[in-house]
Amino acid sequence: MTAPLRIEPRWTDLDPAGHVNNSVFLVYAEEARNRLLHGLVPEAWSSIVVVHNGIDYHHPVLLDDLVEVTSAIEKIGTSSFTSVSVISTATHRCATVRTVQVVLAKDRAGARPWTTEERASLANELVSS
Repeated sequence: MTAPLRIEPRWTDLDPAGHVNNSVFLVYAEEARNRLLHGLVPEAWSSIVVVHNGIDYHHPVLLDDLVEVTSAIEKIGTSSFTSVSVISTATHRCATVRTVQVVLAKDRAGARPWTTEERASLANELVSS
């Protein structure tokens, strides 16, 4: 697992109740996940697209919180993988984001299988759920 991404929420991240808006959790997870993937599969990185996101919200994040986001690979399929990103503060686990992504074929018309090298790199970040 790569080092946690540290984020200081901006006031524009907040909803009217003063919490980080639910949609911003996807942005935080995306940033951490893309840093991980760029290091693992740099040749395929620009051909990986999201096909599904799911978020479990556990605790609100406030403007004064320092957020840490970790990402790892939870499952690897033939042409897809599921990543799990955990968004936390010093005192709470705030959200768990699961994202399914696929790697596109060269013509970008559909998915292609992972190469042996790509699969091995992804497997290095595999964690049990």
